[in-house]
Amino acid sequence: MQFTLGEIEGAIHWWRVRASSDAGFAGSAVGCALARLYGETIADHRVVADNELDDLQRDALRVFVRVSTVQQETEVQR
Repeated sequence: MQFTLGEIEGAIHWWRVRASSDAGFAGSAVGCALARLYGETIADHRVVADNELDDLQRDALRVFVRVSTVQQETEVQR
């Protein structure tokens, strides 16, 4: 599985709105892991394969992709 910059941005937003505050998200393990990945992805101008990610980054992105896919399928069925 590969993750694009847009998916990483989406995951950051999704996790941030679920945090108790922006500061809480920024200081969280998930927030830091995704921010680090976001910076690396921008610097390298490429998609990132899941085997290049640490466990926290991979898990955070997979949860976001799974949930957003279910939401999209639900919207299509309506």
